[in-house]
Amino acid sequence: MDKWEYTAQMAWQAILSRVQTMKSEGKTLQQIADIIGVKNRSLIGEWLNGNREAANAPFSNLMSYLERLGLDYQDFFPARAPEIRRVSSHAPTEKVQGKNLQELSVYDVAGAGPAIDITELTPLFSVYAPPSYLRQADFAILVDGHSMEPLIPHRSVVGVKKDAPFLANELYAARIPYEGMVIKRVGVDRQKNEFVFKSENPNKESYPDFRLGIAEAEQIIVGRVVWVMWGY
Repeated sequence: MDKWEYTAQMAWQAILSRVQTMKSEGKTLQQIADIIGVKNRSLIGEWLNGNREAANAPFSNLMSYLERLGLDYQDFFPARAPEIRRVSSHAPTEKVQGKNLQELSVYDVAGAGPAIDITELTPLFSVYAPPSYLRQADFAILVDGHSMEPLIPHRSVVGVKKDAPFLANELYAARIPYEGMVIKRVGVDRQKNEFVFKSENPNKESYPDFRLGIAEAEQIIVGRVVWVMWGY
């Protein structure tokens, strides 16, 4: 997938997410079509059923859909030099550049559905990073949301290490059945024998912490987050 195909795919994912939200809020297909500027409401139904993707539409149409949905099209264009850093304290930020960059698959596993293994999914796209970073991660996940800001920006990519030893208060990716993938800082309440999943965003009303029993939580933790990349 080249950078322009990637841009179109990312735009489509954002458009579909907004369409799904509007449908869940009770808007009709015609209302959604009117908002986006699509003449045929049946096209919206095909998007929702997975029979057709707007990513295959003319590029100008995609940009128009984004604008009508209040999304900034510039957010979907590739930056000249992505940045990457480890999630450990005081880790420096580095530019992703040079001739020895290596490829790593990125999965977009947000959204409803049963808990499944990452190996059962098809990669959404790939990113390139220095070997020292790729050796730490088995795969990468696209972060869609603001719950971990400012530490992890919306639509950044995080590297995840499977089967990493558990360390309290580190960052982990977890698959919540019928809710989707989340990235959270995971603490331990030993008195209650629970894991505490915490957002970095200080707005706790919008991004509240939640708890799961340790035995239950261990079944859904996918791996430890070891680095974050943005501007790719």
